[in-house]
Amino acid sequence: MHDLPREPEAFTEQLVRHIRRMLSRCTLDITGPLEITLNDDPVDLSDFYRALQQEPVEDLQPVLERFVSHLLNARRLQDLALPLETVSQLIFPQICPLSFFRDRRADLYACQPFVNDTLVLYMIDLNGASAPVTTEQLVRWGIDVDQLDELARQNLSAHQPRMRLPFYAGGRVIAAVFDTGDGYDASRLLLEQLYTRLAPELGGTFLVTIPTRDVFIAFPTEPTSFVDEFKRQAALDYRKLPYPITDDLFLVTRDGVAGTAA
Repeated sequence: MHDLPREPEAFTEQLVRHIRRMLSRCTLDITGPLEITLNDDPVDLSDFYRALQQEPVEDLQPVLERFVSHLLNARRLQDLALPLETVSQLIFPQICPLSFFRDRRADLYACQPFVNDTLVLYMIDLNGASAPVTTEQLVRWGIDVDQLDELARQNLSAHQPRMRLPFYAGGRVIAAVFDTGDGYDASRLLLEQLYTRLAPELGGTFLVTIPTRDVFIAFPTEPTSFVDEFKRQAALDYRKLPYPITDDLFLVTRDGVAGTAA
């Protein structure tokens, strides 16, 4: 079992001691529970904390090395002046909570508002590292956020998803699931062909839950014990799993996606 404590403040303090031994030339400061800065860049440790609480590991060192490597590679990727032609097929939309901007300036990132108090970021995903597209990159590429959104959605659509076949109970469909583990399962709520693909299976207009970025479950709108169970599980996943988005439901219709928070 890893030796990091469960209490968030103590977890952060001990994690920083580990990272300092790995990155002796980097500046690390603790700015709050599960919050640090690495070379003055804010780093939210919440997802890493949740992941370790969800699936404890015996050998912490390789897990820490992957975590730190991801942080550094993401920063390098953001700093590289990559031309649009190089990354055009590597940009994907990612639905995130508004809390993404808790420690960041919103005007520095290419994003669009979405429903249920969420937003759409645009990620460059290269060799296992990912970083959000910045407004500076948009200016350098000579495109606007609407053009970026169109490109990212096209890439997501072309990125072949593995949809688990609809679940049946009592001879009727109760759910359909995206389960790829590629970090964009929830973002498949943005697919233009989503309604056309699932409406025949789910009886027309349907609901979707995306409590975290790796969970997408669609199910019919009529209230049933199955729907109640999906709602309960979504609330639990949102509180417990890494990369939480929202425990609100989304209504998918022929005309698009609407929020259900109200």
